[in-house]
Amino acid sequence: MGLDMYLSAKKYFWTSGRGQQRNRDDEISDAILNLMPEIGDMTPSHIEISAMYWRKANHIHDWFVNNVQNANDDCGKYYVSREQLKELADLCEQVLADPDSASEILPTTEGFFFGGTEYDQYYLDQCLKTAQDIRKLLENPGLTEGRWEFYYHSSW
Repeated sequence: MGLDMYLSAKKYFWTSGRGQQRNRDDEISDAILNLMPEIGDMTPSHIEISAMYWRKANHIHDWFVNNVQNANDDCGKYYVSREQLKELADLCEQVLADPDSASEILPTTEGFFFGGTEYDQYYLDQCLKTAQDIRKLLENPGLTEGRWEFYYHSSW
């Protein structure tokens, strides 16, 4: 039990129209149907993949709650723009450049099994992981050109 945090990447398939993207989405949809014959003649409408995972990184969670979730810490699923992801990566890099400013830039928060609130090596490691992983996501041409959307949710 504890704070588990997820960033997913979701791509919706074209369901009408023509063109290269429609053809590519049809290929993906057909591949899913071939891999999962139990779904019968239903048509996949989207694909969702796990992009990032954190455990008890309460400072990262607090940032999502305050900057993406309108201060609603309700374990809901929330859309996250690429600009918001870039902002979070930038903040993590600021903390890494000046760890003494961590409490001002990305403060920790208490919660039910949210983990420690110290500005220790675990805190810094989570900042590093977050910045590196977000940069990889944002630099991936397949995720930027392929109409992928990002969503954050947590459970605790």
